[in-house]
Amino acid sequence: MSPQPTEALMTLAELARFLHLGQKTVLQLARDKKIPAVQIEKEWRFRKDDINQWLENQLHGDDEGELAQVTDGMRVPLGDVMGDKGIVHDMRSRDALGAIEELAARAYSNNWLNDKPWFVGALVEREALASTAMDGGVAFLHARARDTERISRPFVIVGRSYDGIDFGAPDGEKTFLFFLLGLKYDKLHLPILGRLARIMLRDPTTIARLRATTSPTKMRDILQRLDAREMEGGPLPVVNTVAKPVAAAPVLDKDLRLRAIMRAQARRKHEEKKQEVEEAKAAAKREKEEAAAKRREETAERRRVAAEKRKEAARIKKEAAAAKREREREKKRAAAAKKK
Repeated sequence: MSPQPTEALMTLAELARFLHLGQKTVLQLARDKKIPAVQIEKEWRFRKDDINQWLENQLHGDDEGELAQVTDGMRVPLGDVMGDKGIVHDMRSRDALGAIEELAARAYSNNWLNDKPWFVGALVEREALASTAMDGGVAFLHARARDTERISRPFVIVGRSYDGIDFGAPDGEKTFLFFLLGLKYDKLHLPILGRLARIMLRDPTTIARLRATTSPTKMRDILQRLDAREMEGGPLPVVNTVAKPVAAAPVLDKDLRLRAIMRAQARRKHEEKKQEVEEAKAAAKREKEEAAAKRREETAERRRVAAEKRKEAARIKKEAAAAKREREREKKRAAAAKKK
Protein backbone atom coordinates (compact mmCIF):
# COMPACT_ATOMS: atom_id res chain seq x y z
CA MET A 1 0.00 0.00 0.00
CA SER A 2 2.86 2.36 -0.78
CA PRO A 3 1.49 5.73 -1.84
CA GLN A 4 2.67 7.62 -4.90
CA PRO A 5 4.89 10.59 -4.04
CA THR A 6 2.45 13.10 -5.51
CA GLU A 7 -0.75 11.79 -3.95
CA ALA A 8 -2.53 13.69 -1.16
CA LEU A 9 -2.56 11.94 2.18
CA MET A 10 -4.86 12.59 5.12
CA THR A 11 -3.47 13.14 8.59
CA LEU A 12 -4.82 11.37 11.65
CA ALA A 13 -6.89 14.41 12.63
CA GLU A 14 -8.30 14.81 9.12
CA LEU A 15 -9.27 11.15 8.87
CA ALA A 16 -10.90 11.31 12.30
CA ARG A 17 -13.06 14.22 11.08
CA PHE A 18 -13.76 12.45 7.78
CA LEU A 19 -14.98 9.29 9.56
CA HIS A 20 -16.41 11.26 12.47
CA LEU A 21 -14.52 9.10 14.96
CA GLY A 22 -12.27 10.01 17.84
CA GLN A 23 -8.58 10.37 17.02
CA LYS A 24 -7.71 7.76 19.63
CA THR A 25 -10.04 5.30 17.93
CA VAL A 26 -8.50 5.95 14.49
CA LEU A 27 -4.99 5.66 15.95
CA GLN A 28 -5.84 2.31 17.54
CA LEU A 29 -7.33 1.06 14.25
CA ALA A 30 -4.14 2.03 12.46
CA ARG A 31 -1.91 0.39 15.05
CA ASP A 32 -3.97 -2.80 14.93
CA LYS A 33 -3.81 -2.75 11.11
CA LYS A 34 -7.60 -2.72 10.92
CA ILE A 35 -7.59 0.33 8.67
CA PRO A 36 -5.29 0.99 5.68
CA ALA A 37 -2.49 3.30 6.82
CA VAL A 38 1.15 4.09 6.27
CA GLN A 39 3.74 5.67 8.55
CA ILE A 40 5.84 8.54 7.22
CA GLU A 41 8.51 9.80 9.60
CA LYS A 42 6.65 8.11 12.49
CA GLU A 43 3.41 9.90 11.59
CA TRP A 44 0.34 8.00 10.40
CA ARG A 45 -1.00 8.96 6.95
CA PHE A 46 -4.00 7.62 5.01
CA ARG A 47 -4.80 7.36 1.29
CA LYS A 48 -8.34 8.51 0.56
CA ASP A 49 -8.92 5.83 -2.09
CA ASP A 50 -7.85 3.13 0.36
CA ILE A 51 -10.11 4.56 3.03
CA ASN A 52 -13.08 4.64 0.63
CA GLN A 53 -12.43 1.01 -0.29
CA TRP A 54 -12.16 0.11 3.39
CA LEU A 55 -15.49 1.85 4.06
CA GLU A 56 -17.12 -0.07 1.22
CA ASN A 57 -15.81 -3.33 2.65
CA GLN A 58 -17.20 -2.36 6.06
CA LEU A 59 -20.59 -1.60 4.55
CA HIS A 60 -20.84 -4.97 2.83
CA GLY A 61 -19.22 -7.05 5.54
CA ASP A 62 -22.46 -8.39 7.03
CA ASP A 63 -24.81 -9.90 4.46
CA GLU A 64 -26.86 -12.08 6.76
CA GLY A 65 -30.46 -11.75 7.86
CA GLU A 66 -32.32 -8.45 7.83
CA LEU A 67 -29.16 -6.42 7.25
CA ALA A 68 -28.77 -7.96 3.80
CA GLN A 69 -32.03 -6.26 2.75
CA VAL A 70 -30.93 -2.77 3.81
CA THR A 71 -30.30 -0.35 0.98
CA ASP A 72 -26.82 1.13 0.74
CA GLY A 73 -26.93 4.57 2.37
CA MET A 74 -25.12 6.06 -0.62
CA ARG A 75 -28.38 5.69 -2.54
CA VAL A 76 -30.76 6.84 0.23
CA PRO A 77 -31.81 10.52 0.04
CA LEU A 78 -31.79 12.43 3.30
CA GLY A 79 -35.51 13.14 2.96
CA ASP A 80 -36.31 9.43 3.21
CA VAL A 81 -34.89 9.20 6.75
CA MET A 82 -35.59 12.74 7.94
CA GLY A 83 -39.35 12.85 7.40
CA ASP A 84 -41.70 15.82 7.62
CA LYS A 85 -41.56 15.71 11.44
CA GLY A 86 -37.79 15.39 11.59
CA ILE A 87 -37.06 19.10 12.19
CA VAL A 88 -36.95 20.71 15.64
CA HIS A 89 -36.77 24.28 14.39
CA ASP A 90 -36.66 26.05 17.76
CA MET A 91 -34.95 23.93 20.43
CA ARG A 92 -35.79 24.97 23.99
CA SER A 93 -32.84 23.21 25.65
CA ARG A 94 -30.05 25.27 27.17
CA ASP A 95 -27.49 22.55 27.93
CA ALA A 96 -25.99 19.44 26.34
CA LEU A 97 -28.04 16.85 28.19
CA GLY A 98 -31.25 18.76 27.59
CA ALA A 99 -30.48 18.92 23.86
CA ILE A 100 -29.95 15.14 23.73
CA GLU A 101 -33.21 14.49 25.59
CA GLU A 102 -35.20 16.96 23.46
CA LEU A 103 -34.06 15.49 20.13
CA ALA A 104 -34.56 11.92 21.34
CA ALA A 105 -38.04 12.88 22.56
CA ARG A 106 -38.96 14.04 19.04
CA ALA A 107 -37.83 10.69 17.58
CA TYR A 108 -39.83 8.85 20.24
CA SER A 109 -42.96 10.97 19.70
CA ASN A 110 -42.69 10.21 15.95
CA ASN A 111 -42.68 6.46 16.80
CA TRP A 112 -39.24 6.11 15.20
CA LEU A 113 -37.69 5.02 18.48
CA ASN A 114 -38.86 2.18 20.72
CA ASP A 115 -36.60 2.71 23.74
CA LYS A 116 -35.92 6.36 24.56
CA PRO A 117 -34.03 5.80 27.88
CA TRP A 118 -31.62 3.39 26.18
CA PHE A 119 -31.05 5.78 23.28
CA VAL A 120 -30.42 8.79 25.52
CA GLY A 121 -27.98 6.73 27.59
CA ALA A 122 -26.18 5.53 24.44
CA LEU A 123 -25.85 9.11 23.18
CA VAL A 124 -24.50 10.33 26.54
CA GLU A 125 -22.03 7.45 26.57
CA ARG A 126 -20.84 8.46 23.08
CA GLU A 127 -20.47 12.10 24.12
CA ALA A 128 -18.49 10.98 27.18
CA LEU A 129 -15.81 9.54 24.87
CA ALA A 130 -15.49 12.72 22.79
CA SER A 131 -17.91 15.41 21.78
CA THR A 132 -19.56 14.96 18.40
CA ALA A 133 -19.65 18.75 17.99
CA MET A 134 -17.55 20.15 15.15
CA ASP A 135 -16.01 23.54 14.52
CA GLY A 136 -18.45 26.01 13.02
CA GLY A 137 -21.50 25.27 15.18
CA VAL A 138 -22.72 21.82 14.12
CA ALA A 139 -22.86 18.43 15.88
CA PHE A 140 -23.62 14.91 14.62
CA LEU A 141 -25.08 12.96 17.55
CA HIS A 142 -25.12 9.17 17.33
CA ALA A 143 -24.68 6.07 19.44
CA ARG A 144 -21.56 3.95 19.19
CA ALA A 145 -23.52 0.83 18.28
CA ARG A 146 -26.69 0.33 16.30
CA ASP A 147 -29.56 -1.61 17.90
CA THR A 148 -32.11 -2.82 15.38
CA GLU A 149 -34.63 -3.87 18.03
CA ARG A 150 -34.80 -0.54 19.85
CA ILE A 151 -35.08 1.67 16.76
CA SER A 152 -38.32 1.10 14.84
CA ARG A 153 -37.11 2.80 11.66
CA PRO A 154 -33.95 4.59 10.53
CA PHE A 155 -34.18 8.33 11.16
CA VAL A 156 -32.39 11.66 11.24
CA ILE A 157 -33.63 14.45 13.52
CA VAL A 158 -32.35 17.96 12.81
CA GLY A 159 -32.45 20.54 15.60
CA ARG A 160 -31.72 24.27 15.51
CA SER A 161 -30.93 26.31 18.64
CA TYR A 162 -31.28 30.08 18.28
CA ASP A 163 -28.90 30.95 21.12
CA GLY A 164 -26.58 27.97 20.76
CA ILE A 165 -25.55 25.34 23.33
CA ASP A 166 -22.15 24.59 24.86
CA PHE A 167 -21.55 21.11 23.44
CA GLY A 168 -17.78 20.69 23.71
CA ALA A 169 -16.84 21.83 20.19
CA PRO A 170 -13.06 21.88 19.52
CA ASP A 171 -13.13 25.64 18.81
CA GLY A 172 -14.82 26.31 22.17
CA GLU A 173 -17.78 27.99 20.49
CA LYS A 174 -21.46 27.15 20.90
CA THR A 175 -23.27 24.61 18.72
CA PHE A 176 -26.38 25.76 16.84
CA LEU A 177 -27.28 22.84 14.54
CA PHE A 178 -27.73 19.26 15.74
CA PHE A 179 -28.10 16.16 13.57
CA LEU A 180 -29.33 13.19 15.61
CA LEU A 181 -28.70 9.95 13.72
CA GLY A 182 -30.60 6.79 14.56
CA LEU A 183 -29.93 5.02 11.27
CA LYS A 184 -30.12 1.50 12.72
CA TYR A 185 -27.61 -0.08 10.28
CA ASP A 186 -23.99 0.71 9.42
CA LYS A 187 -24.94 0.43 5.76
CA LEU A 188 -27.04 3.55 6.27
CA HIS A 189 -25.15 5.24 9.09
CA LEU A 190 -21.67 5.60 7.63
CA PRO A 191 -22.60 6.90 4.14
CA ILE A 192 -25.29 9.33 5.36
CA LEU A 193 -23.10 10.61 8.20
CA GLY A 194 -20.23 11.19 5.79
CA ARG A 195 -22.51 12.95 3.31
CA LEU A 196 -23.97 15.20 6.00
CA ALA A 197 -20.51 16.08 7.28
CA ARG A 198 -19.37 17.07 3.79
CA ILE A 199 -22.54 19.11 3.20
CA MET A 200 -22.20 21.02 6.45
CA LEU A 201 -18.44 21.55 6.55
CA ARG A 202 -17.66 22.18 2.89
CA ASP A 203 -19.17 25.67 2.79
CA PRO A 204 -19.26 27.83 5.97
CA THR A 205 -22.31 29.69 4.62
CA THR A 206 -24.41 26.49 4.76
CA ILE A 207 -24.62 26.58 8.55
CA ALA A 208 -25.45 30.29 8.44
CA ARG A 209 -28.25 29.66 5.90
CA LEU A 210 -29.78 26.92 8.03
CA ARG A 211 -29.53 29.02 11.19
CA ALA A 212 -31.37 31.85 9.42
CA THR A 213 -34.32 29.76 8.18
CA THR A 214 -37.73 30.92 9.30
CA SER A 215 -39.59 27.61 9.22
CA PRO A 216 -39.01 23.84 9.44
CA THR A 217 -40.18 23.49 5.83
CA LYS A 218 -37.51 25.88 4.54
CA MET A 219 -34.81 24.14 6.57
CA ARG A 220 -35.87 20.75 5.22
CA ASP A 221 -35.96 22.04 1.63
CA ILE A 222 -32.43 23.47 1.91
CA LEU A 223 -31.08 20.23 3.35
CA GLN A 224 -32.76 18.12 0.67
CA ARG A 225 -31.40 20.31 -2.14
CA LEU A 226 -27.89 20.20 -0.72
CA ASP A 227 -28.16 16.44 -0.22
CA ALA A 228 -29.36 15.89 -3.79
CA ARG A 229 -26.44 17.95 -5.12
CA GLU A 230 -24.01 15.97 -2.97
CA MET A 231 -25.44 12.64 -4.18
CA GLU A 232 -25.10 13.71 -7.80
CA GLY A 233 -21.56 15.01 -7.37
CA GLY A 234 -20.27 12.13 -5.26
CA PRO A 235 -17.69 12.38 -2.49
CA LEU A 236 -15.65 15.57 -2.40
CA PRO A 237 -11.85 15.50 -2.47
CA VAL A 238 -9.99 16.16 0.75
CA VAL A 239 -8.58 19.68 0.75
CA ASN A 240 -5.09 20.63 1.99
CA THR A 241 -4.29 17.16 3.26
CA VAL A 242 -0.51 17.49 2.88
CA ALA A 243 0.46 21.14 2.84
CA LYS A 244 -1.29 22.12 6.08
CA PRO A 245 -1.80 19.29 8.56
CA VAL A 246 -4.51 20.19 11.04
CA ALA A 247 -3.55 20.07 14.69
CA ALA A 248 -5.37 17.44 16.65
CA ALA A 249 -8.22 18.85 18.67
CA PRO A 250 -7.98 17.99 22.35
CA VAL A 251 -10.19 15.08 23.34
CA LEU A 252 -11.62 15.22 26.84
CA ASP A 253 -10.88 12.35 29.17
CA LYS A 254 -13.92 10.08 29.58
CA ASP A 255 -14.20 10.70 33.30
CA LEU A 256 -13.88 14.46 32.82
CA ARG A 257 -16.51 14.35 30.11
CA LEU A 258 -18.87 12.32 32.29
CA ARG A 259 -18.36 14.72 35.18
CA ALA A 260 -19.08 17.61 32.84
CA ILE A 261 -22.33 15.99 31.77
CA MET A 262 -23.20 15.27 35.39
CA ARG A 263 -22.51 18.90 36.28
CA ALA A 264 -24.69 20.00 33.38
CA GLN A 265 -27.43 17.69 34.57
CA ALA A 266 -27.09 18.89 38.17
CA ARG A 267 -27.14 22.50 36.97
CA ARG A 268 -30.24 21.81 34.91
CA LYS A 269 -31.96 20.16 37.88
CA HIS A 270 -30.92 23.11 40.07
CA GLU A 271 -32.38 25.52 37.54
CA GLU A 272 -35.56 23.43 37.36
CA LYS A 273 -35.77 23.39 41.16
CA LYS A 274 -35.15 27.12 41.26
CA GLN A 275 -37.83 27.65 38.64
CA GLU A 276 -40.23 25.43 40.59
CA VAL A 277 -39.59 27.49 43.76
CA GLU A 278 -40.09 30.72 41.84
CA GLU A 279 -43.27 29.37 40.27
CA ALA A 280 -44.50 28.24 43.70
CA LYS A 281 -43.76 31.70 45.13
CA ALA A 282 -45.52 33.33 42.20
CA ALA A 283 -48.50 30.98 42.64
CA ALA A 284 -48.62 31.75 46.39
CA LYS A 285 -48.45 35.46 45.62
CA ARG A 286 -51.25 35.11 43.07
CA GLU A 287 -53.35 33.15 45.57
CA LYS A 288 -52.70 35.80 48.23
CA GLU A 289 -53.62 38.59 45.84
CA GLU A 290 -56.71 36.69 44.69
CA ALA A 291 -57.73 36.07 48.33
CA ALA A 292 -57.21 39.76 49.14
CA ALA A 293 -59.21 40.76 46.06
CA LYS A 294 -61.95 38.32 47.07
CA ARG A 295 -62.02 39.77 50.61
CA ARG A 296 -62.25 43.25 49.16
CA GLU A 297 -65.10 42.16 46.92
CA GLU A 298 -66.86 40.48 49.86
CA THR A 299 -66.38 43.60 52.03
CA ALA A 300 -67.68 45.81 49.25
CA GLU A 301 -70.64 43.46 48.80
CA ARG A 302 -71.41 43.51 52.52
CA ARG A 303 -71.22 47.29 52.54
CA ARG A 304 -73.47 47.46 49.51
CA VAL A 305 -76.00 45.11 51.14
CA ALA A 306 -75.80 47.07 54.41
CA ALA A 307 -76.31 50.32 52.52
CA GLU A 308 -79.30 48.80 50.71
CA LYS A 309 -80.73 47.65 54.05
CA ARG A 310 -80.23 51.08 55.58
CA LYS A 311 -81.81 52.66 52.58
CA GLU A 312 -84.73 50.26 52.76
CA ALA A 313 -85.11 50.83 56.54
CA ALA A 314 -85.06 54.60 56.01
CA ARG A 315 -87.72 54.26 53.30
CA ILE A 316 -89.90 52.11 55.56
CA LYS A 317 -89.44 54.54 58.46
CA LYS A 318 -90.29 57.44 56.22
CA GLU A 319 -93.42 55.71 54.95
CA ALA A 320 -94.43 54.80 58.53
CA ALA A 321 -93.99 58.44 59.64
CA ALA A 322 -96.04 59.63 56.69
CA ALA A 323 -98.74 57.08 57.50
CA LYS A 324 -98.74 58.20 61.16
CA ARG A 325 -99.13 61.85 60.14
CA GLU A 326 -101.95 60.89 57.84
CA ARG A 327 -103.72 59.03 60.66
CA GLU A 328 -103.31 62.02 62.97
CA ARG A 329 -104.80 64.29 60.33
CA GLU A 330 -107.70 61.89 59.95
CA LYS A 331 -108.28 61.94 63.72
CA LYS A 332 -108.25 65.72 63.77
CA ARG A 333 -110.73 65.89 60.89
CA ALA A 334 -112.93 63.38 62.65
CA ALA A 335 -112.81 65.37 65.91
CA ALA A 336 -113.64 68.60 64.12
CA ALA A 337 -116.57 66.95 62.44
CA LYS A 338 -118.00 65.80 65.80
CA LYS A 339 -117.85 69.34 67.23
CA LYS A 340 -119.89 70.62 64.36
